Amino acid sequence: MNKYTSIDHHLLFRSLLDAVPIPTLVIDRERIIRYANKAAQTFYSKQGLTAITPDLSFDLFIHDHGIVQLVQKSIQTTLPQQSKYVRGEIEIPWQILVSPLATHAQETPTSLPQEYHYFAITIEDQAAVRRAERAQRDFIANISHELRTPLTSVRLLAETLEDAIDTDPEVAQGFVEKIEVEVQYLTDLVNELLELSSLESGHVLMNIEPLEAEQLVREVMARMLPLAQRHRVVLRTEIVQGQTLVAADSKQITRVLVNLVHNAIKFTPSGGVIVIGTNPFSHHSLQQFFVRDTGVGIHADELPRIFERFYKTNRARTKNDYIGPGGGGTGLGLAIARHVIESHGGRISAKSSIGQGSTFAFTLPIALRQDNAQRHPRPS
Repeated sequence: MNKYTSIDHHLLFRSLLDAVPIPTLVIDRERIIRYANKAAQTFYSKQGLTAITPDLSFDLFIHDHGIVQLVQKSIQTTLPQQSKYVRGEIEIPWQILVSPLATHAQETPTSLPQEYHYFAITIEDQAAVRRAERAQRDFIANISHELRTPLTSVRLLAETLEDAIDTDPEVAQGFVEKIEVEVQYLTDLVNELLELSSLESGHVLMNIEPLEAEQLVREVMARMLPLAQRHRVVLRTEIVQGQTLVAADSKQITRVLVNLVHNAIKFTPSGGVIVIGTNPFSHHSLQQFFVRDTGVGIHADELPRIFERFYKTNRARTKNDYIGPGGGGTGLGLAIARHVIESHGGRISAKSSIGQGSTFAFTLPIALRQDNAQRHPRPS
């Protein structure tokens, strides 16, 4: 006896539909919904549509004459139909496919045409695709802008340098130094773009090993203290449970902390205070690190976007002695920081008040002392 003869094909059909991640409905020729898979139940409830109940009319469920007409055309012609619709005032794009379902096999080539009693309808929300397309357009626009400004400066400086190189060597030297600054900015931009691309694609290997939280903080403190002193900003530490071991890549996490402190120095007036520290976290398997400053702060409406690539806060909040070429960075540092922290299994966040300062905090998983250093790719 064939081991498959006892299969419940109805149950198998339902299981297959539930395994499909695309919202799928099955209707009959009277446009009555006979089945909706799990993805459909979830998707349509999020859209605020009528709850799917047994024997519900598709017409009453969807409330869209154009879509109903597409379904009816497939029923009448017994041919697949496909179209795109924009639903509602907020213009939600839907990709719709109606497919006739065969209920029995054709025995011979001369058999009568199949009579289709059921039809599958898939409706995919294309909003995510639209967001991806918009992000791509924004990226191209942003990178074009970031490249255009320094390239224009280099061209103008080079043209002026030609006139001054023989007549005024001192002025010419000043132009050379400005060109070097702009070239360095372009180099940093390209390097950070490549690093961010590698992080986003998961190609960066993390050398994860147990590290003392206090050690990470003090190394960054020593490294950044000369810069803070040069800009007359107080830099100190505030370490709680500093001997806690975290599972981290020392080079990557040090870079995140350096970036956060560097940003804090940019936006903290002379005489201000910056604190690098650690705190126990509410989740016992995580350790928190933070960088707190008494700087100019960030507007509330900007906070949700500061970890986006190329996003820069309002330049009105910057200091007169802002560090960096042209008065700003590449806009990639915080995006890189977010990817590094998330690749460690942690989270990074920020809170701020205008005129009172900002606090950037991130978490790292706590490591056990007996853990051996291992080399892990970024989790997918």
